[in-house]
Amino acid sequence: MVAVPNFLLIRSADHLLLGVSWSGLTLTETRPDGMPVLKAATDDALILLTFPPQHVAEETSRRDEAPPQILPSGSGAPVPVWHAALSGPSRIAFNLPRGTTLVPTVDGVLQALSRGRPIPPTSPPRATDTALELPWRMTFSFEDRLGDHDVMSVHPVLPVTLAGVSGLWRARLAATRSEPGAPVRDAALALRAIDEDTAKVADPVFSDPLGGPIPLGRAERTRLAAEASVRPARATRLELSALGGTLSATGLWENFQWEHEAVLGRDVRVRTVTSGVLYPLGHRAKYVELSERIFDQTAGNAAVLRSQFVLTVTEPVRRPPPEGAAARAFPFGDVEITTLAYPNLKSADWQDFKNPATGQVHSDVFFQPTTANDGPVAFPVRCAAPLRDVRFDLPLLFVADVARPGFSSLTDPDFEKELAKVYKQRSVQLPGIPIDLVRANVRRDGDVHEVHGITIEGSLHSTGYRPRLKALEVRLPALRTLLGSDSPKEVHFTAEYLSQGATQDVLLKMASALDISFVGRTARSGGLVAPHLETDAISRTLGPIDTGALPAPGTGLIDPGQLFPPDATLLGFALKDLVTDLKAPPAITSMLQHGQPPAAKMAWTGVKLKRNGPFQPTGQSTLDLTVTVSAAGADTVCKVRDFALVLPSPSKPLLQLQFASLTFTHRSGGPPRIQVDGVGVKFLGELQLLEQLGDAVDLGDLEPYIDVTPAGLVAHYSLPLPSVTAGAFVMRDLAVNTEITIPFDGRPVSVSFGFASRENPFRLAVLMFGGGGYLELEIDHTGLRRLEAALEFGAMLAVDFIVARGEVHAFGGVRFELAGSAVTLTGYLRIGGCVEVLGLVSVSVELCISLAYQSATKALVGRATLVIEIDLTLWSDSVELDSGTWVLAGGGSRRDHDIFAARDADEGLERWRAYQAAFVPLPTGDR
Repeated sequence: MVAVPNFLLIRSADHLLLGVSWSGLTLTETRPDGMPVLKAATDDALILLTFPPQHVAEETSRRDEAPPQILPSGSGAPVPVWHAALSGPSRIAFNLPRGTTLVPTVDGVLQALSRGRPIPPTSPPRATDTALELPWRMTFSFEDRLGDHDVMSVHPVLPVTLAGVSGLWRARLAATRSEPGAPVRDAALALRAIDEDTAKVADPVFSDPLGGPIPLGRAERTRLAAEASVRPARATRLELSALGGTLSATGLWENFQWEHEAVLGRDVRVRTVTSGVLYPLGHRAKYVELSERIFDQTAGNAAVLRSQFVLTVTEPVRRPPPEGAAARAFPFGDVEITTLAYPNLKSADWQDFKNPATGQVHSDVFFQPTTANDGPVAFPVRCAAPLRDVRFDLPLLFVADVARPGFSSLTDPDFEKELAKVYKQRSVQLPGIPIDLVRANVRRDGDVHEVHGITIEGSLHSTGYRPRLKALEVRLPALRTLLGSDSPKEVHFTAEYLSQGATQDVLLKMASALDISFVGRTARSGGLVAPHLETDAISRTLGPIDTGALPAPGTGLIDPGQLFPPDATLLGFALKDLVTDLKAPPAITSMLQHGQPPAAKMAWTGVKLKRNGPFQPTGQSTLDLTVTVSAAGADTVCKVRDFALVLPSPSKPLLQLQFASLTFTHRSGGPPRIQVDGVGVKFLGELQLLEQLGDAVDLGDLEPYIDVTPAGLVAHYSLPLPSVTAGAFVMRDLAVNTEITIPFDGRPVSVSFGFASRENPFRLAVLMFGGGGYLELEIDHTGLRRLEAALEFGAMLAVDFIVARGEVHAFGGVRFELAGSAVTLTGYLRIGGCVEVLGLVSVSVELCISLAYQSATKALVGRATLVIEIDLTLWSDSVELDSGTWVLAGGGSRRDHDIFAARDADEGLERWRAYQAAFVPLPTGDR
């Protein structure tokens, strides 16, 4: 065992300062001068030398930075200050050959050391083992690098004096033979790290919070200790002295390099190179820290350490994997980082990783490259794509390539999760770039999407980290074109597509559901149909789809009730009740090509329709819809074939309207058009009275007049009819007006028929009496919306005396009005006549008295109207005297009705008096 206490050797002439202790030596004799002589009587005798601190860990800063601290001096001028920390002592244990004698004096100990050989230490070292702390907190032992020589200490026994000046005593450790006194050009030493725990000690925290790092920080020491413990570094010079050690060393390993030049305990040049990858892209890179001592003008030309931190991309282009989920998750070709060197970085803020499963801490594994302005480095990235390259800037993490027992930074799944959490799945904004997300041999319209943002994360791969798109932000130009809006949607690849590739049609899953509704905007979807889809995914062939309404595995058919909400309609009928044998939903796809405006297409063809309520197929009833919009123009065609509308319902039929086809077309530069083919009308049920009228209506060969309004399309048919006999009734001069109204707001299709009109009634003969009338009705599948009919009869007498002619007439009639649920039944008497003299003067009088029942107010009301017209060639006027509405029974307060009726009568009387006063002055006092 080593004797305690130790001895201290001091020689002021050459600044020798050593602690010494020994074991295995026995006293053999005492010299005449009283000094004992010790002898190594066994083979395990050793002597242990302890050196003072051999290294100073100095604070360093970047070249463009001010000194860390400036303090006042005694002379008043401020002094720049860099902090430093001393290393611990260093020890060398020498084995003394059997028979070696030692006199315990400075000269005697040094002579004995010349014969001794260093003893290989254990790891971690014991208190009696060799342990050199050079540089700071880096503990080495040394051995022969070539393996054929013993390591020895080359040192002077006596002070070396030249011209009266003694040189500094130094112990040069070497494994080479050289002439006595000759310089050692290569010590041929191998430095083996023997204490990894000491290397992991935190760097010194200097008093100034702005203090910089030291040249060999904890992260680099940790890697150096791990590498040099297995394969030693190379030292060409290793000297120890009282003022510090001198070291020239180099370590070259696969993922780490170390170069160190220190003189008398002060660093001159320190360079470390750490290999790693850039997460999440996976490009290989090197992080270089270079600290050099320079004469700094900002520090009064003092020799201070300045550092430079550089990251270099060594793998500029990373090629995609040939196939598989990793290739599909990042749908690009070559991924290139276009700028390779990033100088003037901030020193790395290395981060540790604590394994959540084992609790083991792996220190200094990754960091965020940061600019001198404290901002993350934005790496310019180019991703090759079939349509056009995609370019963006992306912050990356530098992950050191570390392989330790039970841990590898490039293959550990728990560490990959930690990186993803720290990286926070960075989102990159893009200017709406069309990207082929599938890159299949046969491209589908739904493969290419307008991408406005991508969220990138990393994933483990056999060759290191690979990027993948965690999410994408896309816009759907088809919706922008068809509906006028397409808010950005967050989507991500479906698991089925990632695992199976292009054989899967459902490509993207939406983060939130997308509502696509043409309800109220059927002009954009073909006029006749108003699709409404609640989508949550995007298909390669169909565009946005609802995964809850996919074809059933057994039948291959879609349940329309799952696909369409109730407000989706065709001709005003619920789509979910009309379509049958449905194999696909409406396809809404965008066609994107580089350098061209996006095109959009909505297609839904060959859709079979079934019987439902008023809608009755008359053959193979189908729906075909195609909407195409591109830079060349827009083209919309919607056709419904072979159907009839039994209105209001088959259980209470009033009208059957049959169509061979109903076609809506709209092309760029022209108005919308509707073509009606094979139209047939048949009156049923309570309207069979009009059956002969219906037989006379043949709309099939007529060309309708189309009236286009913002509310919808109206197809007008008008044709004269021959005389029609219905029992004792004979009707002549019939004009039939038919309107088929197709609203654009989702309301049902309605049909209006008018046999003559109130303004232009037909002529009616009933036996010996004459008269006229009209019939107007409007109907849809909800029922009879409006019905108005009137018949009148009476007699007329006309005379002509050449110079004067005139006529008198008296007609009575009945008018029936139905509007919604309100019914008005009116009986009226119309009496009048006219006389004309020489064509210069004409006077006509018309008196109409009516009595009506109003179901809405449950009132029986009467009204009288007198109209007088006078034409004096150069002047004409007319006066209408209206009694107003008189409530005879029912209808609430009679007093209120009387007030309004009296007011109307007074207004008419005042007009009559004004007219009379223009021709016959009233007698004075006659009112």
